[in-house]
Amino acid sequence: MSKRVVVVVKQAGLGVVPPGEEAFGVLMLDSFLHSMETEQVRPEAICFYTDGVRMVCRDSKALLGLKLLAAQGVRMIACGTCLDRFELRAQHAVGEIGTMKQIVGLLMGADHVITV
Repeated sequence: MSKRVVVVVKQAGLGVVPPGEEAFGVLMLDSFLHSMETEQVRPEAICFYTDGVRMVCRDSKALLGLKLLAAQGVRMIACGTCLDRFELRAQHAVGEIGTMKQIVGLLMGADHVITV
């Protein structure tokens, strides 16, 4: 029986970093994503909301890792309201633009939720 895992990216990087070290947080998120590529169990989906939607945009340093996971069948969903709030809809580069209702549905149906 496989686990249904959903990852939530709520900020533009992994973990909390000191001011001025944001690039390190993005580097660590990219490393986290690349580490998932070789795992036997991959997430069903990665959901992006609030500042996390920046990671699915054209200039994101994590974009390659996200595209590789998407090619392996991991669903990527970015909150459309959040993209609009930050005026990033035109920069969206991987996965689908969805709604908070879709994201909540995935979270409620997951066996495990990992928030980064």
